[in-house]
Amino acid sequence: MQCKVCKYEYIEIGKETVAITCSSCVARKCLSLMPIEDFYPSLKRKTTGRPPGWHFMKQYVDKQGNVFHKGIEQPDLKGTLPLTKIKSRKKKRKLSADEKLFKLAKQYKKKKRK
Repeated sequence: MQCKVCKYEYIEIGKETVAITCSSCVARKCLSLMPIEDFYPSLKRKTTGRPPGWHFMKQYVDKQGNVFHKGIEQPDLKGTLPLTKIKSRKKKRKLSADEKLFKLAKQYKKKKRK
């Protein structure tokens, strides 16, 4: 008998059976019922708005005025200190193959002189 959804797979079954669904169609149906956040947990995670590594800073003040000392909140200091200014990281430019070769040649010449 043929699968009633994809009409592709042929399976031998008893004569009393009216219709069948193949295992791949059942799996596809089950996966379509699950929300996408279950497959990708990073979509479920919400950002706090704090920069990476904020809990390693000696002192960090967020946008709401909350004060943190080494990642531990200090509620008695809330709103007393100015916001922490975050410096953006410089993005490194990717070197081309020629630039890599010239860099290695320069290092080799420098090493050879010593």
